[in-house]
Amino acid sequence: MKKAILLAINLMSISAVAQVTVNSTYIATLGDTVIMGEDTTHAAFLDLGSAVGNQVWDFTNLEEQKPDGIFLEDPSTAPLSSMYPDADFVGNDLEEDSIHLFFKQTSTYLDIVGIVEYDSIGNPVPGELDGKWRFMQFPATMGTTFESDLFTQVQSNYWGVDLDSIGPHPFVDSLRAKISFSFYNEIDAWGEVQLPQGSYNCIRQKTVAKIRSSGDCFFNGEWRPYTPLMLTFLDSVNYDTATDGSYKWWSDNASADLFVAQIDFDSLGNPDSNISYLLAVPTWPVGVNESAANSMEVFPNPTSDYLTVKTTLDGTWDATLYDVNAKTVLQQKEQTTSASIDLSELPAGTYLLQITDANGGIVKLEKVQITH
Repeated sequence: MKKAILLAINLMSISAVAQVTVNSTYIATLGDTVIMGEDTTHAAFLDLGSAVGNQVWDFTNLEEQKPDGIFLEDPSTAPLSSMYPDADFVGNDLEEDSIHLFFKQTSTYLDIVGIVEYDSIGNPVPGELDGKWRFMQFPATMGTTFESDLFTQVQSNYWGVDLDSIGPHPFVDSLRAKISFSFYNEIDAWGEVQLPQGSYNCIRQKTVAKIRSSGDCFFNGEWRPYTPLMLTFLDSVNYDTATDGSYKWWSDNASADLFVAQIDFDSLGNPDSNISYLLAVPTWPVGVNESAANSMEVFPNPTSDYLTVKTTLDGTWDATLYDVNAKTVLQQKEQTTSASIDLSELPAGTYLLQITDANGGIVKLEKVQITH
């Protein structure tokens, strides 16, 4: 009976696809864990569609090769956090010593205000961001556009040219170039994204890089615009908008705490070989959500030896533990409502616990801390 009800709901949702407006209501914030899957084998064969509405993106053949996602935690948990006092939370990547994204969140935007990466010897260093990266703007619907400057570089070079030898034009000592890098964003399509665990009504965000190069010259003791004669063979301003970029699909579904899927594309519009996609089960329009109906407790956390899992699930369930490098370190199959997981032989650190039901549906995702 449950399957029949879910099938009917699916049919109704497919026939009633409509453009959505994405607000900040369900967007993840401090304390949340955003868990996604990464597929590295099927993405290149996906049809990304056109820049129009009322589309269906069939991503149902995706398979999770490894978990992907971020922990949204207090900025102080990341290195160099004092450099970004305006951040509301930091996105700490599942992979240790990978990247830290510092976010500023309001009801009208989600900005990245700082990036920390690691150099070749493992030291944290600030990323190339001296402005802000508008990750998403709210409300967002078909036709919404926005842009943000990421960083600017200035470079000057000695020129030493007298444009007309002896004459009225000055001796130009140096040329200076100012290069600004920004992201241009457009909501260019809407429709239904079909994932292995369910479907989401979505808008699609297209992001491309935009580079602006402007120049001036140094003569008579100061920096000045190019002279009319120089403009005959030098451009004062150049723009270059990349033809490759990325797509993100966003939904107003309560389960979509960040984008539903993300994939890069090349200059011909062909998809990259990797795609990240949300693992959460969509919240059904009439509240039918079998996974949500099953309570699941995991304790104690942190733990030094054993982790107890209590559940109301019927049938078998699987517990999989991933380390910070997204590698499986433990798998355990259970059929009881209470089970213990022995973690005493694992190194201290942060792990991700994933619990799935007999059908492979994700029931619980939790960050686990092991202390010895």
